[in-house]
Amino acid sequence: MISDNPKIAIVYDRVNTPYGGAEKLLLSINKLYPKAPLYTSLYNPKKAKWADVFEVRSSFLNKIPLLRNHHQLLAFLMPLAFESFDFSQFDLVISITSAEAKGIITRPETKHLSYLLTPPRYLYSHRQEYLEKSFILSLPIIKYFSNKLLDYLTRWDQIAIHRPDKIIPISNLVKDRAKEYYKLTTSQPIYPAIVEYSEEEDKQIIKDEKENKNKPYLLMVTRLVPYKKIDLAIKACQELNQKLVIVGSGKEKDIFKNMIYKANLIDLAENVSEEDLENLYQNCQAVLMPGEEDFGIVALEALSHQKPVIINANSGAAELIEDKKTGLLLKSADLQDIKSRILEVEKYDFKPAIMSRCLSQHNTETFKKQFKKVVNNALKED
Repeated sequence: MISDNPKIAIVYDRVNTPYGGAEKLLLSINKLYPKAPLYTSLYNPKKAKWADVFEVRSSFLNKIPLLRNHHQLLAFLMPLAFESFDFSQFDLVISITSAEAKGIITRPETKHLSYLLTPPRYLYSHRQEYLEKSFILSLPIIKYFSNKLLDYLTRWDQIAIHRPDKIIPISNLVKDRAKEYYKLTTSQPIYPAIVEYSEEEDKQIIKDEKENKNKPYLLMVTRLVPYKKIDLAIKACQELNQKLVIVGSGKEKDIFKNMIYKANLIDLAENVSEEDLENLYQNCQAVLMPGEEDFGIVALEALSHQKPVIINANSGAAELIEDKKTGLLLKSADLQDIKSRILEVEKYDFKPAIMSRCLSQHNTETFKKQFKKVVNNALKED
């Protein structure tokens, strides 16, 4: 019998990156269940300051400090890390995952609800891309053993996906991926909502911000990783002589910094203050999102500032965007398509009222109601 005050735990793949879309989602869950501890494989409190609101419980892997930021090297141990957690004291465990967190093992009396961000990209949709991005991984012997490791992780992942009692996809895109890669029919998606967060740390101020206010510019707020298609965004803006401001950090930052150094009219800041980010949103011409996002909460942030979003049509958040009314959909997301859509921004009248209507249907209160309903139903089920 579940008590009136159920004990709830949250599980996330790893807590070793700065604030981003998935982290905003975790903070939304924290607002619903503030007493729930957060279990994770790796935890770096210096990089993940956003996690200070949680009681973080890390796995045995976290005892190796030098590896806390290099989870790729520990991929073969991730299944064991999550299977080693003991959740016997909890009534419900909520895993938020794009990797291994869904593979936790719970007792029959403990419910497991998994909020699926995506099946692991490195095992399915982007496997070859991950193998080809490094010269070392292209070496025959390394490539052979890398494929063997990914085969092992894929087999484990196919077992792990059946451990949750219920799976909620973050978007219809992810719902379709679950059907494609797992042959699994999930529940209807619950779209995330915007959550405010203030981080106390030194911030980098975007250079020539005053100039930005007087000169039309596009804005990207993103992790600096390959699938975000930042390279195409930079090339498109270069060829159009269009100013672009990029706010973000990530493992590919040196590559993009090199591209930006050679480009005119491109600014990059790894961290900006909340106030400066607000100004950048308010004064930009549009927000650019050419990569295929599992969801892409930045799209909702753009609408909240009454700015249109140029977004990959395959992204989860694109399911909420009305083409030519609240944004522009990139059908192919190649260089020419991006350039064409950038040039079209000025042609359409993006009405604030339509943007507000969209946000009113996908706000924080709506998210809370939907998520709480699913959690309460899961607790009631035998």
